Amino acid sequence: MKSVKFIKLLLCGALVLVLAGCGTDTLEEDDDETILTPTTERRVPDYYPNAIGNRWVYQHSDGSQWTREVTRERVLAGRIYRVFDYTPPIEDPQFDYLRVPSYRITPHRVLFFVGDEINRYFETDLRSQLEAIFAEDNTKISVNAVSGNELIFFRIPPTGRWDVLDLKIKGNINFVDFNASTPFEIHFLIKGAVVGSETIQTPAGTFEKTSKIVYDLKITTIVNEEEDTTTTQTDTIWLAPDVGMVKIENDNGTTELIEYELQEDP
Repeated sequence: MKSVKFIKLLLCGALVLVLAGCGTDTLEEDDDETILTPTTERRVPDYYPNAIGNRWVYQHSDGSQWTREVTRERVLAGRIYRVFDYTPPIEDPQFDYLRVPSYRITPHRVLFFVGDEINRYFETDLRSQLEAIFAEDNTKISVNAVSGNELIFFRIPPTGRWDVLDLKIKGNINFVDFNASTPFEIHFLIKGAVVGSETIQTPAGTFEKTSKIVYDLKITTIVNEEEDTTTTQTDTIWLAPDVGMVKIENDNGTTELIEYELQEDP
């Protein structure tokens, strides 16, 4: 049977790059708000332009490109969301919180709907990965359903520090041949922080007074009541006033805005 320490390393390794940020479903004072489009009375810069028809093209440091466009509205869990269409379509089974299809904007925050993606990953993809790792031990994995529908991407205006994610995953690793079971729990705590304002140069232009946001991830893994905590920095993004996200940096490289087209709000 695998050692407890080895199990903890596998669990962290399988998840640290996948769930880089998905958020609590606690919305505090905005709980019932479904405001979508900033009005002309709003005095703060618009860091997430929201009009249908808005389009952004990004390029990664490896040369690959992707495009997203606001195309329509949809209703999820009783709330109205705007929808991004991506070109090429997102086919990677891993969850990328910077490229989700549905979002909404309230007067105080930008939120992404991620409930479907989270449950699909933890109940299907994670279980398959772990069963493949422990295949020689005739292992069956059970993962409890996950609660949490929205990611708190950033607050409006971007300032301070906030919880992006506070999520606990529980399950069991069942070793059939040994008639034994190892319970595990994974606690994800991700915080976002606005750490400064910078001028950023990209192929799409030079953007002044961008908000630099850093997302820090802390993972606590508990196996058989033995606890292990790792802390790592995940993504840094830059948001430009009246343009949106213009740059992303992480361990996988740099992504920059190379072209964009924005429509006037109705």
